[in-house]
Amino acid sequence: MLWRPRRMLLRRDHDLQLCRFWNSGDEHDTIGHIEEDPDNRIKMMTKRMTKLETAAHEIPEEEKFNFFRSTKKQADVTLVSWGSTKGPILDAMRMLEKEGIGVEFLQIRLASPFPTESVREKLAGAKLAIDIEQNYSGQMAAVIAEKTMIDISNKIVKFNGRPMSQDEIYEGVKQIISNPSQNRRVVLTHGA
Repeated sequence: MLWRPRRMLLRRDHDLQLCRFWNSGDEHDTIGHIEEDPDNRIKMMTKRMTKLETAAHEIPEEEKFNFFRSTKKQADVTLVSWGSTKGPILDAMRMLEKEGIGVEFLQIRLASPFPTESVREKLAGAKLAIDIEQNYSGQMAAVIAEKTMIDISNKIVKFNGRPMSQDEIYEGVKQIISNPSQNRRVVLTHGA
């Protein structure tokens, strides 16, 4: 069998001395009691969405994303990533700058609420955008495409469980820059 069935939460039925699946419902009321009334569901979902809208306005921009620019006036490439790739990307940027390649780095720090307008603004003027992620499919690139309608078709990914190194990122960016008209997906495997 390729998959395991999900274990169900069980609750003892003291009358029958059996265990049976217990599903408590879809929603709760304002004090936490289970409630399945459709009107309550609408009320609670509206409350949650209002919280997201408030968070989008209240969270400062610098907590939603970071933007690092090279010393060159016009960037040749814009790197986009999130999470633990920041350190090696900043180191790879310095290596690329030594070769005269202007680099920008957009680090997404907040996925929800997503900083849509800021990300759209930063990517709109990018000559060449490259998504760098520690997963198979480039999940943040998919979120960016969904939220901003900007498709980042060049990706550098690593999914072997090892962290990315600055040298790998440097080499991956150089591969993509060597033929920018061709959409590329560079898979990093060092450390496997």
